[in-house]
Amino acid sequence: MDEGMCRSGVVIVRMGGEIGIKSRPVRSIYERMLVNIIRSSLKREGIQFSRISRAAGRIYVYTDEAERASMKVAHIFGVSSASAGVSTSSELKEIIKKGTELAIMHFRPGSFAVKCRRSGKHDYTSVEVASLLGKAILEAKKDLRVDLDDPDQTLYVEIRDDMAYIYLDSVKGPDGFPVGTQDPLLGVIDETKESLLASWCMLKRGVSLRAVTYEIGGEVPKGAVNNLKVLLDWMPNASLETIVTRLPTECKEFLMGYELIAAVTIARKEGIAGVVSGLRPSIKDILPLSRLDVQVFFPLMVLEDKTLDEWSKYIGVGEYHPDERIFGGICLSEQNRLEKFYSQCEYRKFTLTPDYSFL
Repeated sequence: MDEGMCRSGVVIVRMGGEIGIKSRPVRSIYERMLVNIIRSSLKREGIQFSRISRAAGRIYVYTDEAERASMKVAHIFGVSSASAGVSTSSELKEIIKKGTELAIMHFRPGSFAVKCRRSGKHDYTSVEVASLLGKAILEAKKDLRVDLDDPDQTLYVEIRDDMAYIYLDSVKGPDGFPVGTQDPLLGVIDETKESLLASWCMLKRGVSLRAVTYEIGGEVPKGAVNNLKVLLDWMPNASLETIVTRLPTECKEFLMGYELIAAVTIARKEGIAGVVSGLRPSIKDILPLSRLDVQVFFPLMVLEDKTLDEWSKYIGVGEYHPDERIFGGICLSEQNRLEKFYSQCEYRKFTLTPDYSFL
């Protein structure tokens, strides 16, 4: 792409905190994977950028579409937050010039503050930058006043060696690890919010997720379809390998137990090491699973409803209220019926994309 197209716009990407505690070789691998995911995601959305660089826990995307790019980047696992801003040299006069221009464009009448942090050697301090830039903004906009304790708006300056980055706010990211850093698992998706949250949780852990849902009477439940579409929106490559298994009508009484059995069966046939379930069973219910040769993960068992409510709102599916069905038995005690079900399990595979229709 043309370097001249992106003269000063930039997205400051902060990587997830857990990436930072990895060993240097592992951290470098994760960071490169995250850069590749960001690059692919922006290209898919048609967002132009001149280059992407990384340094000391940050990734910088140079683009004249910084606002749009920051929203897209903040939707990627492994990103803690993203800020749309401008870049300039670490020369003090350039920082004051760019910072003042940004404030003139975006500050509304009221109070403001300037916060500065820096790393590297410079002939000025962070306090001096904030003070001089604040003074320049006051001179340029007479309807502003300084309030360092509770400002209506804040201008942030990050100075790193010979570069400076100036921005107004940040978009929260999902944190976690880049998708693809962990082995594939099969996520059970039904009409419950728990099934969606469990699979989303494992994506957050870096798992390369595939999804399995069910149909009874030739139809996939509408709630399951909606959950698949929400999950698809979080997939880094905008596609989700999906499996639909056909469950017999007699499974309705213990539906969630049988859909888990079906997922285990399919995982075995497809060579997938584990299954992710939104169930929150008791220890007694889990014990029969120990004899299976496929691991079953119940990530919601150790999470509080408060956390699930926060996640539910964050991914855009509203408040979380536990579905009582997720606390039921797994129905693995009937050995004969289980083995019969294994032999009868039928399923089909397809790739779910934004334009796919279940109709």
